[in-house]
Amino acid sequence: MVYKSPRKTAVAILTRVLSQRKSLKSLLTDEVLSSFNKSDRAFLIEVLYGTLRNLHLIDYLIEGFFKNKKGLSAFTINNLRTAVYQLLFMKIPEYAVTCEAVNVEKSFNGKPSVVNAILRNFIKNYSGKSLEEIFNSNLSLSVKYSHPEWLVKRWLKRFPLEEVESLLKANNEKAPFSIAVKPEERALVAEYLTEKGFKVEFSEIVPSGLKIQGQGYEIRQSLQQAPFFWIVQDEASQLVCFLLEAFEGARILDACASPGGKTLLTAALMKKGEIISVENNRVRFKILQENINRLRKFVPHVKIKPQLADIHQIEFKHSFDRIILDAPCSSTGVIRRNPDVRYRVNEEEIKRLSEIQKHMIEKVVQFLAKDGILLYSVCSTEPNEAEEVIESFLQKHDEFSSIKKLRTYPHTDGMDGFFMAKLLRIK
Repeated sequence: MVYKSPRKTAVAILTRVLSQRKSLKSLLTDEVLSSFNKSDRAFLIEVLYGTLRNLHLIDYLIEGFFKNKKGLSAFTINNLRTAVYQLLFMKIPEYAVTCEAVNVEKSFNGKPSVVNAILRNFIKNYSGKSLEEIFNSNLSLSVKYSHPEWLVKRWLKRFPLEEVESLLKANNEKAPFSIAVKPEERALVAEYLTEKGFKVEFSEIVPSGLKIQGQGYEIRQSLQQAPFFWIVQDEASQLVCFLLEAFEGARILDACASPGGKTLLTAALMKKGEIISVENNRVRFKILQENINRLRKFVPHVKIKPQLADIHQIEFKHSFDRIILDAPCSSTGVIRRNPDVRYRVNEEEIKRLSEIQKHMIEKVVQFLAKDGILLYSVCSTEPNEAEEVIESFLQKHDEFSSIKKLRTYPHTDGMDGFFMAKLLRIK
């Protein structure tokens, strides 16, 4: 879905995200981004991510300007949302925002006169007001930080108010762009990127991590022909691979492998061995294959075998020394990277996923050798998908011992929200 206008493209993508429950990442692809110049690309990204990060607040502010909201299409409402974001957060001149929003509305045969009237009334009421003034009004946490009320309530049961607000704030901030490289090549890659004009920082958490300032698209394009191993991966996800303690010559199973970051970083760390990477979704499997094919030459002594299969149904002739189970989850720990997650997930989905995770862990441990390690991880903030899954498993299996449990959060650790559990098969 690409239009010459970044504003029109933003409204069209936002409509699919919110009306069809499509993920933003699946729609805002490099193919879409490549159709715009650098400034328009930056504008498109800012409007989409910013509107989604502040959706509840925007809706709250414009609610009183609709005479008949039910008479407006999803496209018109999203056109207004993106316009209000530009006015409040990007400080684009009022006449420019109004004019462009009306033109976008005309291009879709919508209601340009309605859009014009609503925006003019909004400007009349909010012109000159700072975000601080708006935030200082009597807003609930759910509205102020645009998170679903059920999720805020869950966090308030577990954390003090101040910590919940810190987490909500962190989720609305731009996440650092992080890549994983071979630890021994980290200085070389940093130098390469610095010469390309990017500011690079070494991760203090993992020796494979680099944090890079700049547009993700521009960084990826600069790295496309780079003569070394790299893959986009947050520090928390990289940490999983280090906790695994893969050793040279190990046989490893990555049970839910796409997009392949953990498979490939583990391969880079172990130097030599075998990894079987399983993925059951065809679209995600294609992504897994593409990443493996791109990087296989940098880990020539690790035999990586991607398999399109359901982990619940697959069988293996041999056991594994290490198993990674990065289980499907609610993704509540990566809201800062994927702001649309907060509008797709719900409590019922978390309960459903928790049951799937329990079944998956029961299945994969059948393939683990004695003295082998299972590394269970989820990018979720919720105990139902994390601590409770591991506690339930250990109650049933005295042949396993818990070595380490670790949680990370964006507001305390500067990383994605992850839970990791390292289990040892003792008999």
